[in-house]
Amino acid sequence: MVHLLFDHLFFLLSGLWRVLPALVLLHSAAAGAIEGMPAPADGIFDDTRALGENARQALAAEIRSLTNDLKCDVWLTATSFPASGFSPRRQAQTTRIRWSGDKPSLLLGYDRATNSLIVSLSPDFWDRYPASSLANLGLQAGRVILNTRLSLEERLVTIVTQAARHLRELETVRLKQSVWLPKEEWQPSLMLAGVLAGGALLAAMAGIIARSRSRSRGDQLVFPEVSVSTRLGAPFGGGLIAEMRVEPPAR
Repeated sequence: MVHLLFDHLFFLLSGLWRVLPALVLLHSAAAGAIEGMPAPADGIFDDTRALGENARQALAAEIRSLTNDLKCDVWLTATSFPASGFSPRRQAQTTRIRWSGDKPSLLLGYDRATNSLIVSLSPDFWDRYPASSLANLGLQAGRVILNTRLSLEERLVTIVTQAARHLRELETVRLKQSVWLPKEEWQPSLMLAGVLAGGALLAAMAGIIARSRSRSRGDQLVFPEVSVSTRLGAPFGGGLIAEMRVEPPAR
């Protein structure tokens, strides 16, 4: 009995030993797939096969739209295994730089091995938008990816859609703040400026007319005469002079 059990265990281990090199080779090929992958035309790299055709087309359209709105590259990657020696964060950053170079770019990188999503942003984004808003973008994506009640396809679609909406809101605020006077405020502001200018012009004309009439009548304005007595002999204490009285010297 023991001998049969040992033979069976030996058979399983020997079979595993024959399969193990193939598994390692498969893992290496999958891990290195994104390293040799050129920038995808639709902005999506998915070796997890999580995205169906309809979902991929919808995400590609959203990525094109966001690329035009933000004037930057937008990428989505979904990998089954990280590249050898790379953490998911390092892999996302390396892939974004390899595909976009120094251009403004955003990469949403999902790693199936750790079930985590990394948001990699070029430095331009940190100059454009508040750091707290960009950090919130990563937190929202992290919450969605941990929601296992949704399929992976649903989570990836939700993350891209949610990120696109959030970034468009930030861009709208940035553009409004960069304009000295928003377009919707032009008309009220011009009307107010016209009223103020008209009022100032009328006031100036009224002043000129009043001065010309005063000169034509020969009117003069003088200070009224006021009787002021001295006050305890203090100089300038209510009069023009100080008065002091002394007794004449005795003879």
